[in-house]
Amino acid sequence: KEINKMEYLTAINNPLNNINETNIQYLNIFNNPSLVYGNPLNSDKVDFCKYTQEIQDDMVQFGPFVNNAMQHFKTASCGCRIRFRTTSRKLVFRVEFKRSAYFSDIVGWNAFGFEIYIVDSKGHYTHHRLMAPQDGFRIFADQIPLPPNSAVCIFLPNFNTILNMRMGIERGSRITKFPYPKNKRTPILFYGGSIAQGASASKSGNSYPNIVSRNLNQDIINLSIKHCCKATDNTAKFIGSLDCDSIVIDYSQEVPNEEIFSKTYERFYKNVRKYHPDKKIILLTTPSFNRWKEYESFDDIIIKTYEKAIARGENTLLLNQKELFDKKEYDLIAIENNQFTDYGMYKVANKLCELLKT
Repeated sequence: KEINKMEYLTAINNPLNNINETNIQYLNIFNNPSLVYGNPLNSDKVDFCKYTQEIQDDMVQFGPFVNNAMQHFKTASCGCRIRFRTTSRKLVFRVEFKRSAYFSDIVGWNAFGFEIYIVDSKGHYTHHRLMAPQDGFRIFADQIPLPPNSAVCIFLPNFNTILNMRMGIERGSRITKFPYPKNKRTPILFYGGSIAQGASASKSGNSYPNIVSRNLNQDIINLSIKHCCKATDNTAKFIGSLDCDSIVIDYSQEVPNEEIFSKTYERFYKNVRKYHPDKKIILLTTPSFNRWKEYESFDDIIIKTYEKAIARGENTLLLNQKELFDKKEYDLIAIENNQFTDYGMYKVANKLCELLKT
């Protein structure tokens, strides 16, 4: 009987003590882009950085705090998934992260976690395992048992950079591609800040974009990044270059003041709309977490942008986040009046699924 215990390593190639690798053959995930979903910049190699150099350069004008956040989070694997079918009865992982220390305001299972789901023939997802190292470790190995002939979807960490990742299957077993259904392969595109990146979700699969992907069994691209959602013209141009099913815009919480928001929000929406004249675009109001007055002026700008779009006959919908929750629920939906918990994420995701299917 093999011991199922994570092992911590000083180098990715260290020998393992508790995991039997005798009959394991490894795939380098970075050399298998057909198994990785959620990044539009993949080519013959996996590239977890979703932001063009032009967008990265835009962040310099917003000061060192924002620019440093872009450099830190630009390669985070938020919204990315590994999908495959396999006859192997177990998986063995060797992973090397860029960061070892947990964040004080983000759950480790979310920032560092790999959430593994089994997908049935009808596209229903069942949580199987959650894999993440302890605080202070960045290189590890683990093994995960699988049911026979599994279709697997792994939601990758939302706030860490994967430097190396090798996935082992039993020698002689098969691994094949596991694409989304034909009518669900064009991705839903999300543009937002820390909430849409995952924020206070308990685990990586519970950011609301990832929940939407599971509930609809559809591909997504999550361009959300903490502190860096500045709605620049280069960002709109990049979004315009991507083939997508629909677009969700939710970045208002991280805009510093009303003056900046009034100058940039409608402009950004119109720029995106110029490139995608017929796509469904969903605008989210601010998630103010019981601080009703703080973002009232922001919501006025969002709602007016929506109303003008409707008057022009555009395919635009509005999700008013304040209408999702009773005031008595507000102690359940957020941590420190700032970021959504799983409950808040599920409420937003369920409403988005409803709007996306209309």
